[in-house]
Amino acid sequence: MRIAIDRERCIGSGNCSFYAPATFDLDDDLKAVVIDPGGDTDEDVTAAADGCPVKAITLQADEVG
Repeated sequence: MRIAIDRERCIGSGNCSFYAPATFDLDDDLKAVVIDPGGDTDEDVTAAADGCPVKAITLQADEVG
């Protein structure tokens, strides 16, 4: 799964790191960053993206083949 964060949109709510703490963290600017794309299950990463109050996280499934 590819994870992208719109740092201009991010407000640093921390919901992403709550739902997927091994994948997301907040940096020194209190903006979301990906620390390990495979740190949590796809379900947890999806919950993190869905839980973002400003929809700053977008996900793209890896292509198989």
